[in-house]
Amino acid sequence: MDARLGSKLHIVTLGGLVVVLFVVLSILAPSSYPTVRNIVSMAAQMAPIGILALCIALTFLIGGIDLSIVAVANAAAIAAAMTMGALEPRTGVAPALLVGVVAALAVGVVAGVINGTLISYLRVHPIPITLGTLGLFTGVATGVTDGSTVYGTGSLRFLGRGTLAGVPVSFLLFALLVAALAFMTTRTRFGFRIYAIGASEKVSRFARMDVERAQVTTYIVSGVLASVAGLVMFAGTNAANVSFGSSFLIQAILVAVLSGVDTYGGRGRIALVILAVAAMQQVQTGINMALGRWSGANFAAEFGWGVLLIAVLGLSQRLGGDGTRRAGWRFWDRGRGADTSGGGTGVRPEQSVDVV
Repeated sequence: MDARLGSKLHIVTLGGLVVVLFVVLSILAPSSYPTVRNIVSMAAQMAPIGILALCIALTFLIGGIDLSIVAVANAAAIAAAMTMGALEPRTGVAPALLVGVVAALAVGVVAGVINGTLISYLRVHPIPITLGTLGLFTGVATGVTDGSTVYGTGSLRFLGRGTLAGVPVSFLLFALLVAALAFMTTRTRFGFRIYAIGASEKVSRFARMDVERAQVTTYIVSGVLASVAGLVMFAGTNAANVSFGSSFLIQAILVAVLSGVDTYGGRGRIALVILAVAAMQQVQTGINMALGRWSGANFAAEFGWGVLLIAVLGLSQRLGGDGTRRAGWRFWDRGRGADTSGGGTGVRPEQSVDVV
C-alpha cells in the first residue's frame, strides 16, 4: 500500500513549496500578505476549490475523471437556494435549512449515479460522458432558473463566512473532508479496491472484484462532494447561478495533479490535496498582487491556470517519480484488453494489485 501512496519526497517538496511561497510573498508585501486577516481570507477561499479537487483526485484514483463537478455544484446550490427560499417563510429557518441541504446533497447523489452508471455499466469513457453530463446538469439548472441568479435567505451564512477560534468554518469543513477521504482510501476495504481498480481494471475483474459497484460508489461520493462545494460557494455569496465558478474546474484538476495523485489511477495521497490547494491559493494571491487593479486580471489568471495545467500534466505524465517515461493518460485503454508495460496485465511495472 505504501508504494501506491507515492514518493514521500513529494510530501516534502509540496510542503517546501508552500513555505517558500509564503516567505517570498511575505517579503514582497510585508504589510498586507503575512497578516491574520489575509491568511483567514485565503483559507476561506481555499475551501470550495479544495473540495472540488477532492472530487477530481478521488476519480483519478479509480482511473477516471469527473468533469461535471462545477455544474453539479451550481445545480446543488440552486436547489438549496430555491428550497430554502420557498420553505423558510412557512416552516422557519431550521427546517428549511435542513431540507435545503438535503436537496443539495440529493442533487449530488443523482449526478453521481448517472455518471457512475454510464461509465461503469455501459462502459462509456469518463471524459466524454462527464462532459455530456456537465451540459445536461447545466441545461437543467438553466431551465429551472431561466439563467437568472437565485438569492438565498442568508441562513447558511455561517458556513461561508463564519469562524471557529479564528478559523473559517468552510476551511474546517474542507479539512474534515480531507481527513475522512484519506482514511477511507487508505484504511478501508473500499479504499483498497479503488487503488486496485485504478491500477488495473482488467486485473481487478479477474480477481472478481465488483468493479461496477466500486465505480458507481466513487462517482456518487464525487457528486456529494461537489454538492458540498456548491453549498460552500452559495453560503459565501448568498447567491447561486449556473455560470458561477467557471474557472474552478481547471484549478481543481491542477490541484489534484499537484497533490501527486496519478492521472493513470491507482496511486497518490488524497491528504496532499490540502497542501496543493494552499500552494495554489498563494499563487492566486500573488497574481492578484502583481496585476493589482488591472481590468484584465481575471482573464490573465485563467490563462495562467490553463498554461500551468498543461505544463504540469505534461510533465507528470511523461516523467514518473523514478524518472521513467509514461505512455499517456491511463484510462484511454482502461485495462480492457490492451496490453501495457506490465507484462500483459494492464499494470504499470511499479504497481501491484492486492486482492481485497
